[in-house]
Amino acid sequence: MGRKKTISDDEVLEIARHIFREHGHTASTRQIAEAAGISEAILYQRFGSKDELFFAAMHPRGPDLEQLLGPQEPRDDAITYLQAVVVRLGKHFADVIPIALHIMTHPSFDPAHLARAHIGGPPPLVEGLAQRLTVLARREKLAMPSAALTARLLASLAHDWALRRVNSPSTRDVRELKDMVDVVWNGLRSRGK
Repeated sequence: MGRKKTISDDEVLEIARHIFREHGHTASTRQIAEAAGISEAILYQRFGSKDELFFAAMHPRGPDLEQLLGPQEPRDDAITYLQAVVVRLGKHFADVIPIALHIMTHPSFDPAHLARAHIGGPPPLVEGLAQRLTVLARREKLAMPSAALTARLLASLAHDWALRRVNSPSTRDVRELKDMVDVVWNGLRSRGK
């Protein structure tokens, strides 16, 4: 019977993800093994190669839609909901973009692999947001020509903000993102009954 693992594979992957984010694919397996408190031999037994470890650690994980988008039936007033969800999406994209950049710059990167692994990415986010916008429209809290297009627009705002934040983190605070939602809100606000 073998020895019991003192650190789980998930914990090793979390440590590796942190080191790869900081140093890129040039980080050494020695650095990762030391940080995890295991030998390089154990690291290779568990993950096969440095490339396999890199892609396992940096594999895009699907987002928690409920956490990002809130409940299926938003309880907040429309503008408060829109600001909160777009800020959460912006922060999510700001976390994911650097990982994607590390993956795409790896010498063994295969775009087809990323496309296959992109489960739970933008399409489910946009579709989930569109469903929630439809609920708000039914309650006459929003007036929009298309929930799907509006959801794409809001996700694009969050993505654009996150991309610019990755390039210059000190100049992008969430107030800017809320202000962008306010600009859009003026065109979405229900002129209602």
